[in-house]
Amino acid sequence: MITLDLRKRTISLDEILDAVDQDTVIIVRPDGKRLVLEPEDSFAQEVALLGQSEKFMAFLTERAQEQGGISLEEFERKRDEVEQQTNASDAQPAHE
Repeated sequence: MITLDLRKRTISLDEILDAVDQDTVIIVRPDGKRLVLEPEDSFAQEVALLGQSEKFMAFLTERAQEQGGISLEEFERKRDEVEQQTNASDAQPAHE
């Protein structure tokens, strides 16, 4: 992995492209934010490698068996019920 730090010096686009031809490049912007630049086929290669990994595939199989949470619709329905209850109790006059 190659790191090009724009806080330390100005780097031309050609230099960045030459670097990414060699390896994955981390570009550190003047504000300190970091970007990763790599050839498009790197991702496809990584996906292919993960697909051949028995350990990773076992992890995915295990995750697929886990009980899911609630759907977005169910969450919104429950949230609306709580809001209605809260609003109803706020609207009732206080007993003295």
